[in-house]
Amino acid sequence: MDKQVALITGSAKGLGKAIATHLVDSGYAVVIHYNRSKTQAKEFQQQITQQGGIAMVQQADVTNPTSVEAMFWQIESTWGRLDLLVNNVGNYIKKNIIDITVNEWHAMFDSNLHSAFYCIHYALPLMQKTVARRTKHIINIGYASLGQSTAKPEVTPYYIAKNGLLTLTKSLAGELSKQGVNINMLSPGVLENSDSKPVHEIPKGRVATFDEFTHVLDMLLSPKGHYLTGVNIEIAGGWKL
Repeated sequence: MDKQVALITGSAKGLGKAIATHLVDSGYAVVIHYNRSKTQAKEFQQQITQQGGIAMVQQADVTNPTSVEAMFWQIESTWGRLDLLVNNVGNYIKKNIIDITVNEWHAMFDSNLHSAFYCIHYALPLMQKTVARRTKHIINIGYASLGQSTAKPEVTPYYIAKNGLLTLTKSLAGELSKQGVNINMLSPGVLENSDSKPVHEIPKGRVATFDEFTHVLDMLLSPKGHYLTGVNIEIAGGWKL
């Protein structure tokens, strides 16, 4: 595989699909990951190949390390390289803390924090095999207002898990930079596909577009952005400052 290869978890639809589409347009070969959205993933792959792009489809439950390991084994055996990992998967729940079940609590950490760690764990050996070619990148998807020590009563487990992901991002940045791997976080606020759109709460007075999100992604991936690692950039229009 001569092209750079990118894996975007949860890329059969939504933000993940928008990221994958943009990366294909930028010259990447992409791995379209899904868990249950097989039909959407296959249709998306067909769209890419019809337009001259390169894509493969991989199913995996990213909350299961065995499933994640199998996915990366398949990527290595098929393409032999990985240049970019985008940890996009992350379920969301809006519910009062006292009403959250034990299973719901664990599910937030499994999908938002543990899944990212599993993917990073199995991605790094593949990235490091070809690291001499160019800088590799890991992008974790966060949430606007990360790092603030404020109460989040209706989104507590989600917020704690995403803050854990921010800590993981910063910790790994120091370890991986000398190995040629940059790891950063992009934290959207309200996107064009968000279920809830509280525009009146956003200082900019509108939601963010996918193009605005991928523009910041391009900055991190470009040679002029390679000095940045361990940073969290919010694309939120001033929301939740």
